[in-house]
Amino acid sequence: MNEDVLGPIDYLAVEYPDGLVTGEGFELILDLVQRDIIRVLDLEFVAKATDGSVRKVALGDVENSGDVDVTLWQGASSGLLDQSDLDALSSAIEPGSLAGILVYENVWAAPLMRALDASTARLVGYDRIMADDLLEVLDESESA
Repeated sequence: MNEDVLGPIDYLAVEYPDGLVTGEGFELILDLVQRDIIRVLDLEFVAKATDGSVRKVALGDVENSGDVDVTLWQGASSGLLDQSDLDALSSAIEPGSLAGILVYENVWAAPLMRALDASTARLVGYDRIMADDLLEVLDESESA
């Protein structure tokens, strides 16, 4: 069995329009990490000033509501994120906003990936279905 097989890698990008990070989401992320459901690979923040200029924000400099400590993920850097990723993130947010991008491994799926790797089966597709797309289809099917 190959122990180097990882679970699927995903990312989430979140905009904080007022530039202030709150703890609700990060408490849930920490819970998922502690239960070995996900592993945080990268956490980066960018701020977009009202004049449109962009800067990377160190985790220790992220303004927060006092109920979150994003520095828990200090040093979480896989090298997957590069400047083009941060540029794309900053172009998606409004001036005056802060945005974070979280890259994580779905650790829960690693045993499945190892089992597939050890067998004659092979994964031939993987993608993400956005929740809004699913809800739209469900709404359409209910009205039909």
